[in-house]
This record gives sequence, structure tokens and C-alpha cells, in this order.
Amino acid sequence: MADYHVSLRAYCKILSHAAKYPHCSVNGVLLAEDSKQKDSTKRLNFVDSIPLFHVCIGLTPMLELALTLVDVYCKSKGLVIGGYYQANENYSNPKPDNVAHLIGKKIQEYYSEASIFMVNNTKVSPCTISEAYKIYTYKENMWKESDKKQTVDDETLMTTCKLLDSPGIYRKLLDFDNHFDDIKNDWRNLELNELLENKDFLKDDYIDNYL
Repeated sequence: MADYHVSLRAYCKILSHAAKYPHCSVNGVLLAEDSKQKDSTKRLNFVDSIPLFHVCIGLTPMLELALTLVDVYCKSKGLVIGGYYQANENYSNPKPDNVAHLIGKKIQEYYSEASIFMVNNTKVSPCTISEAYKIYTYKENMWKESDKKQTVDDETLMTTCKLLDSPGIYRKLLDFDNHFDDIKNDWRNLELNELLENKDFLKDDYIDNYL
């Protein structure tokens, strides 16, 4: 079984998507680069996440178009679509539904180590100090909850708390629904990526100046 590491960029964008649309189901994909460790176990490094939809997350034509665009982007960066995330509309239900199963399986058919990340809405909060999702892997022809507990580091958790305490920032996140409404809305979220990679992000005056 693969070891997972979710980058700051990938984790923050997943939670930003859920926080921006708390009244909706949201979904997206995680982009990974994989490598072999010395002990021959596979390590999956999820370096980015791409928000897909918040209006109708399982609409096939739009989904196929979005995944095609993301796949082209991945090939240009030497990455793969290695995971799927979803936050359900039902606040108290973090379990994968048929949409998650179907999209997750579609991704898994192309990348065998792919997993589903189901967001726990109760943890999409500036006060959260633990990971906000459960991971599901495909075993014995079904999706089963993984026992993996830690895929992000403490700095990522702290930075995400800061982000979720700044609505003016996470509301800038754009998904494919926004892009299809206006193609000038960039689903790659390059501006947010650059912000998250700035080492001064945790400083209050930096966020104030950004906003």
C-alpha cells in the first residue's frame, strides 16, 4: 500500500473549495507525482488539487471535459490524476456516495493507486487541528476506508487554519463551474498557488496587504 503525502497547496485548496460553498456538494481531483522509496514501498506525493464543481458534481459531459483539460495540464507538468475529493452537501455525512464511487473508480482504472478523499465538513474550520478528510482505497472490488491518519504536516494544518480564518482569500478559489461561466476564471488558481507558497503567508500584515 502506498504512503501518502498531501502538499500545502493541495490541502488548502481542497478545504478552500469546501469553505467557499458550504451549502453545496463540491468535488475535485488531486494531482500526484509518484516515486519508489529505498524500502520499495510506493510514496504518493499529492502536489496540487484542482477544484471541479459545486453546482452539479456528477454531470457527465461537463465532468469529462474538465477531466480532459486537467489531464492535458498534468501531462505538461509530469503529473497524474492520482486522487478524487468530495465534500457532501449533507453537513453531517462524510461518506462516499455513488458519485464518489463512480468518479473514483474511473480515476483508479487509469491510476491503480488512486484514492478517494472524503471531506468531513465539521472540520472545515479555522479551529481544526487534525486532517479534515478520510481516505478510501479500492480493495476487493470495493472502496474501503484506509487506516492512514497523517498525510499532512503540522505547518500545513496551521497554514490552513489561517487561510480558513480569511474569507477574502479562500473565496478567490475558482472551480470549473466558475470557468465555464467565464473562461477568464482560471481553474488552475495560479494566484492562490503563489500566495500559499509565500513564506510570509502566516503574517497578519501580509494577508491585510493582499486583501
